[in-house]
Amino acid sequence: MSLRDELLKLHEVQLLDYQIYQREQQIIALDSGEELKQQAIVLLKRQDELAKALSKTQAKLKDADLAMKSLEAKRDAVHKKLFSGTVSSPKELGDLQKDEDMLKVQVGNAEEVTLGVMDEVETLSGQMADVTEKLTTAKTRWQRVVAHTQAETKRLKAEIAALQPPRAAAATEVEKMLLRRYDELRTRHQGIGMAVTGNNMCPACHMTLTAQTMENMREGEIITSCDNCGRILAWQQVKAE
Repeated sequence: MSLRDELLKLHEVQLLDYQIYQREQQIIALDSGEELKQQAIVLLKRQDELAKALSKTQAKLKDADLAMKSLEAKRDAVHKKLFSGTVSSPKELGDLQKDEDMLKVQVGNAEEVTLGVMDEVETLSGQMADVTEKLTTAKTRWQRVVAHTQAETKRLKAEIAALQPPRAAAATEVEKMLLRRYDELRTRHQGIGMAVTGNNMCPACHMTLTAQTMENMREGEIITSCDNCGRILAWQQVKAE
């Protein structure tokens, strides 16, 4: 096989390699869902904080309600005794009236405390509902992204696997040292280690080639590289249509 034919065979390898490279880059570019996962974790922590605060506040409300009911019971008992007709002593009646007035104030204060705690519970419940909704949305989005990424990765890997046998077959027809040099260049230059051209421009970096490089390519007796990017070049005359 002439060097010209070997270079054209190497170009077949390059075409297959670039298809593999493109799919590998697509896999790398896929969204892992990590950002959405972190958002969900933040929301989950916030939900846990709110759940603890809500539980604590609900317990506080229960205590406030019990305290208010206890004061109401005492007030009602004093009121009943005050108007039961069983107490005739003016002093005792006066003391009962003072007790009732004091208990009314305490009940009023207890009601305010209870209402305040109820507002806290309502606020926390609203925040909890909002965070729970956001968490559900974040989880759903994350799961969709992960599922899509897994499906795309599987598809792209299958396509890569299908490209490997023809790539390996084409590579067996290229001299090992040339193939090694090409692989090194391909690794350094975003998947492109060689190119074919029918004019005075490198197809890979789009720089104009020198006259000597053009002559070497046309003769096809030595391996020719681009004067600018160093990629291997092969001459292939473009057929006029």
